Amino acid sequence: MNCHGATKAVFQNLCITPSQAAQPKNVNADGILNQMSTKSLFAKNDFFCCGVHGEVLAATDLTDSEGLRDMIDAIKRADGEEMNYDILMRTVLVPLEFQKIDDEVEAIKNLLSGDALVFLDGEEGCVSVNMRKYEIRTITEPPTSGVTQGPREGFIENIKTNMSLIERKLRTPKLKIERMKIGRHTSTEVAVVSIEGIADEKIVESVIRKLKKIDIDGVLDSHYLQNYVEPRPYSIFNQVGTCEKPDICAAKLLEGRVAILCDGSPIVLTLPFMFLEEVQSAEDYYQRAPFASFLRIVRIIATLFGIFLPGFYVALEIFHFSIMPEQLLQTIINATKGVPLPPLAEVLFVILLFEIIREAGIRMPQSMGLAMSVVGALVLGETAVNAGMIGSPAVMIVALSSISTYTVPDAADSSAIMRLVFTLIGGFLGLYGLLIGAVFLLIYLVALNGYRTPFLAPYAPNIASDKKDGLIKEPLLDLDMRPESIPQINKRRRKK
Repeated sequence: MNCHGATKAVFQNLCITPSQAAQPKNVNADGILNQMSTKSLFAKNDFFCCGVHGEVLAATDLTDSEGLRDMIDAIKRADGEEMNYDILMRTVLVPLEFQKIDDEVEAIKNLLSGDALVFLDGEEGCVSVNMRKYEIRTITEPPTSGVTQGPREGFIENIKTNMSLIERKLRTPKLKIERMKIGRHTSTEVAVVSIEGIADEKIVESVIRKLKKIDIDGVLDSHYLQNYVEPRPYSIFNQVGTCEKPDICAAKLLEGRVAILCDGSPIVLTLPFMFLEEVQSAEDYYQRAPFASFLRIVRIIATLFGIFLPGFYVALEIFHFSIMPEQLLQTIINATKGVPLPPLAEVLFVILLFEIIREAGIRMPQSMGLAMSVVGALVLGETAVNAGMIGSPAVMIVALSSISTYTVPDAADSSAIMRLVFTLIGGFLGLYGLLIGAVFLLIYLVALNGYRTPFLAPYAPNIASDKKDGLIKEPLLDLDMRPESIPQINKRRRKK
């Protein structure tokens, strides 16, 4: 094998010095095995077939031992006067997934992925046979995307299984898949999926180009790739869509988006992305349109409550108490009488308290987490109110705000940060500060534009046809065209 084209970094990762790599050499089992730090993790099996000596090299922990044994037995039983790689692949290995490899670097990567390498004396290179066997969990309903109507299957951590779920939904020869491996030490398999004739080729090529430029030690989850493909990686707002269900992924592909699958992750990334996707739910498309529209409006109102309500309450209590109704003002005064903390510090303390309880509920064992979070919130909140440290209105306001942020779970992280920012603004600048802050936030969101798709489309800019699937969802019979907000080739999705 000629290794002149490999880079110095690759040789260092494989424990090969540049001086060793300078000389051309053939791919062989002993040469590959000598490069492994722990040789006991690999097994070499010798065999004779049609008078030709051969070897099979495999990683014991990553390979299906029973399938490997059956393959070796089948090779030994082969009949004929001669044996080479072409004959081996045409006869014995036909039922299996295999490929001929002449590059030592690629052979080592396949070996470390669980493939078996077959060598024949007198032949150059080797044949890599898929003998991978990993323990994977079964296909279940995703914990964050539960539905009462519609498909309940979700992605798992195996990219082949995830690809099969998408291919089962999209049975079309136009399904385009670009595979690559990313990570110097992990060689994680990544797939970019799109539908030819619908997705904009420039966007597909842009995503592929950005992924191929990634040079990192390892990729352990699809979120490792997120910052590399989003237009503003330092923004607190999501600019890449995520989904855990194949029906959602297929629907987005049919609209002209691009999906990124990563081996080892049940989360699929989708591009381009709009804020409206966070408000939408998979169940919206399996329910009556009026009810789905009602739920979308509720989610938007809840998100606004989650972000602005604590700041609005603090601003009223500090600066604008005169505009409150007299009875409400009297109730708040009675409830906060004797509280030692000023209104801003009181609300910030309650927000911190709720965040600690939420984080503890997530990190604790599942059998205890829910009970501790509920009991902790009730006991601590009630005790703090009875002790006079905080007032009951602050607890109610922050609790309502915290619950509201999780009606749109994908935006919960950014909503929590914005809630803290607007609480501080309301405490220092009052309602006028909140209004100015909201204007600046709106300007920033309008300016977000990734892959020629406005973040706040179809409302900024105004795209009338896309509003049929906006906050008000119209019946499927009226959705004749694909979203104009997303660049694509084929605009029509349904014939009238």
